[in-house]
Amino acid sequence: MTLVGHTLTGAAIGVLCKPKHTSKKWQVAYFCVFVLLANAPDLPFRHWGHNRYDVSHSVFVALLAIAIATGLLASWKTARTKIGGWRTIIGGAAAWLSHLLLDSFYNHGRGIAIFWPFSGSRLALPIPWFSVVTASTRFTSHGLREYLVELASYLPVLLLAVGLRGILRKEP
Repeated sequence: MTLVGHTLTGAAIGVLCKPKHTSKKWQVAYFCVFVLLANAPDLPFRHWGHNRYDVSHSVFVALLAIAIATGLLASWKTARTKIGGWRTIIGGAAAWLSHLLLDSFYNHGRGIAIFWPFSGSRLALPIPWFSVVTASTRFTSHGLREYLVELASYLPVLLLAVGLRGILRKEP
């Protein structure tokens, strides 16, 4: 999956978890964090991302990172209160974990080593209209087509989240 699908999904989860009363500056930072979390398994670090797909796309590695971050935030009451509490923390975890599910929708022949290091099993739930964009096809007509397919597939998810947020905000 490209940055487009992960970004839109992370933003949608962020919309649903955003604290009610925040400044515009805080909202920008908030959504940047949700987008970053949704793209975290692909970040270009050594021994991470597409260099170590098994490590960065493992649910156990994700849960370990989430547990560490949650522990740090839970011990820092001021930060937990300022970011919106447990709803935001759970939403951040969902944004990271969404990456694993979304990547399983692509048939790149590898699947996701979701249970690494405990199992070599791979999760593959390919959806026919999604195709892989590689570094060599990123700026070609194939890459552009895939960006548009992801935009058409995941923008409605973001719009649905915005609509749900509006409905939920109107409740007493």
